[in-house]
Amino acid sequence: MSRSREDWIDAAWEALGESGIEGVRVERLARRLGVTKGSFYWHFKDRQALVTALLDRWFGLREESRPDFPDRAADPAERIWRVIERGITRGTRGQAAALRLWAQRHPDVARRIAQEDAHRRHFLTEQFRELGFMDGEAEVRAETYMAVISAEFLHSGGARINDRLELARRKHEMLVAPLGSETLRSPVLTSG
Repeated sequence: MSRSREDWIDAAWEALGESGIEGVRVERLARRLGVTKGSFYWHFKDRQALVTALLDRWFGLREESRPDFPDRAADPAERIWRVIERGITRGTRGQAAALRLWAQRHPDVARRIAQEDAHRRHFLTEQFRELGFMDGEAEVRAETYMAVISAEFLHSGGARINDRLELARRKHEMLVAPLGSETLRSPVLTSG
């Protein structure tokens, strides 16, 4: 049976979510797909080329990367919310965390993630500015929001989607609220 480049990426994406980057081994993936290792090299130069394809998939899932995204929500707070909401509902199971861990040992991966994160940081900062926050505060809130997004799966990934969304929504409401608002005084939900 012949497998396409997309089949290899799909299998690697699943393995990444199940086992982290260690699960993305050519031999393991070939067994999973029921093909020889040679099939892999027909589509990819090496394992790093597959990791690059996984990064492309991950960044392609980011809501704010879509050209029509800003137009779908007039309110900047809603645009910000859609970034984390999409991250929770798109069904990833730790792939982003695995790729971030991989980046700690591989400078090329780290550079690519930093580049994409800069795009996200800029997007979020602009939304916070539209909400009326001054430059410094908008930047800190954007950075904090990115930390919430990055840690969400590690913190709550085993919970039901609705519970994850509820917890994320409370964090979101706190971060988009001006200082001194009632939202900041609300108790924060904790997960088990």
